[in-house]
Amino acid sequence: MMAISKNMVAVISFSLLLSLLGLFTTANAASFDCAKATTLVENAICSNPALSGLEDQMASLYSQALGQSANTKQFKEDQRAWLKKRNNCQSESCIKQAYQERLSVLRSSTSNTAMQSPSRPGECVTTKIVEKSTRFEGAIPGESGGEIHVSLANNIGLYLTDIPHLAPHINANAYMARTHDFAKGDKVKLCLLSLPQDCPPGDDRGKVYSVTNLKNQMSFTGVDAWHLCGGA
Repeated sequence: MMAISKNMVAVISFSLLLSLLGLFTTANAASFDCAKATTLVENAICSNPALSGLEDQMASLYSQALGQSANTKQFKEDQRAWLKKRNNCQSESCIKQAYQERLSVLRSSTSNTAMQSPSRPGECVTTKIVEKSTRFEGAIPGESGGEIHVSLANNIGLYLTDIPHLAPHINANAYMARTHDFAKGDKVKLCLLSLPQDCPPGDDRGKVYSVTNLKNQMSFTGVDAWHLCGGA
């Protein structure tokens, strides 16, 4: 009979746990659709609010850092190499460590261009638009997964929630993807509108902001994470 090592037991236990959790979760990660999750790591992220929160941070910060990178080809290659490393994890602790290490690198890469961010509702700062992207890479703007994420130069990324001046029948995400009203490089006024309430310690996802373009006074609102604090 084949001997079973402690590592094999740990992997089997991790797999069984994820299978059970998968029966009860309907959450989505920030950068991929949990309904299409196929790997142990993807299912772990979808099933664990803490890991999902790290994924939220990763998606937002990666978009910002990519927009500021002088060598986007190399930057994307580095991210793919990190994803390969993350996907080799066989435990939640390994996944968490992988995210923490990558987030540290991304924060360092954006620190030189970071500007002050508002910390209290009503406070505003001037910054600029760095990049616009869809939540899932390659998704059609306005459809599921095609929600627009706007990266700003002060290390804040926002998922679009509303464009007040649009007519009700116009899809805001599809409009934002094609419009020049909010273009890369535009200077904007960023104002903090509200802070999330009753959040777990260390989890402040869900801050709501308004963004006003200084060239045309057009504005939109957005939230800083796909999931609110305490969510999956």
